[in-house]
Amino acid sequence: MTLLGRGGMGEVYEARDTEKGRVVALKILLHQYAQDPNYRSRFTREANAAAGLQEPHVVPIHDWGEIDGKLFIDMRLVRGNDLRRLTERGPLEPGRAVHIIAQIASALDAAHAEGLIHRDVKPENIVVSGDDFAHLLDFGIAEKVGDARLTEAGMTIGSWAYMAPERLSGDPTTKAVDIYALACVLYEALTGARPFAIDSMQQVINAHLHTPPPRPSLANPHVQPPLDGVIERGMAKEPDDRYGSAGALARAAQRALSAPTVTDRNVTMAAAHVNSPTAQHTRPAPPPPPAADPLPAAAARDREGMPKTMLIAIAVCVALFLAAGGIAIGLLVRQSDGGDTGTSAQGPSLTRLPTPDRPSRPAGQRPSTLAPQTPTRPVSPPPAVRGVDGLGQRCDDGFEVLGNLDQASRAVRGSTETSCQFVDNVLSAYWDAGGPNASPRTLYAAGGVPCNQQSTRCKGNLFVLECSAFGVADWVTCRGGVNAVVHIY
Repeated sequence: MTLLGRGGMGEVYEARDTEKGRVVALKILLHQYAQDPNYRSRFTREANAAAGLQEPHVVPIHDWGEIDGKLFIDMRLVRGNDLRRLTERGPLEPGRAVHIIAQIASALDAAHAEGLIHRDVKPENIVVSGDDFAHLLDFGIAEKVGDARLTEAGMTIGSWAYMAPERLSGDPTTKAVDIYALACVLYEALTGARPFAIDSMQQVINAHLHTPPPRPSLANPHVQPPLDGVIERGMAKEPDDRYGSAGALARAAQRALSAPTVTDRNVTMAAAHVNSPTAQHTRPAPPPPPAADPLPAAAARDREGMPKTMLIAIAVCVALFLAAGGIAIGLLVRQSDGGDTGTSAQGPSLTRLPTPDRPSRPAGQRPSTLAPQTPTRPVSPPPAVRGVDGLGQRCDDGFEVLGNLDQASRAVRGSTETSCQFVDNVLSAYWDAGGPNASPRTLYAAGGVPCNQQSTRCKGNLFVLECSAFGVADWVTCRGGVNAVVHIY
């Protein structure tokens, strides 16, 4: 037998069924649990629960029993990668992530229809084959609605990172805990990081109980913003506020993939504006005031009823009159300056009005060639997060480039997971990369802690951030790390 891995309460081996002549996955209860009646009962129930489900995304059970004092489950061997390994390589493409979650939702709805609650939905229990066919594993801690609890006092089962608040507070468990966990897994598939990626178990518990659900579009700019609402409802603190079924969550996610968003349209407009030859990185100037009407007021009131030919004739006459007046004025000016229409006598040269002195940028930082000529500020400031960060620091007013009042001179926290130190470093990295520019760009900045290579995108100890304009260049938002968001304006 070949050890494939450990999951739940047992070890899983690749083995050969000599009677049936087939290769199977054999799950054996771990030795330290073999003598515990509660664990043995739960392990046996996994086989009964899963064997009764006739859903293609639930791994079929061939046989189960006890040999030489060891409990085993004989089930189909599914070759592929679990979702944990897939997300370790980075976030999945949103369409693929939703496709996988929809299949697991079908498996959960089938279990819920039989009165079974999985209670341990997590990436390790989702195996994806080469054709992206997904299977849900490990019903070893599945709970039959109405069954007596098999847990000891004070002991919880499952993975902390995907536990619904009611499981942590001791409230009754319903199928809503699986829907909450499925939303957590969807978030991880979309971003490559757990919803509350905190190493402290107590902090994870507090986050599930009190912290609002994270927004995947802030952690991964390729995620459609409507998916934020799917995660928010799926991870609602109150079970009654979540989707009524796992399938309903999956269908909402599928609709969100194609839902139009104002943000997407604004970013596209900003990108088109930036790429134009005359692009200036400021908000579009307001339309010029209407030119004075050359017609008298009374005629202007009546011009809607004038024949079109008469309007054209009047306009031509007015234009000729103004042109003649301009030529005459030009001749008078040249004569007063000593010039002559037939000579090239020199007059005073035209010069631009002096511009007021502008504060210089910090040393070593390059001003953008497209920087605005006057200090500008976005019409609407970005949504800054206030309060103490995870390192005990507070920076409610954000950070500012000294001596610079222009656009992109300030930065603020955009999420609770963002540290003050990270905001400061990202602002410096932004200016090191050239300063104001609404074009999407990638930055590298140090955080309050070194970048964890296993949980997020890193370049050495630096975090990798993707920056893009919000709206029509109101501000720039940089996303990276573990749900870190920095707004530069």
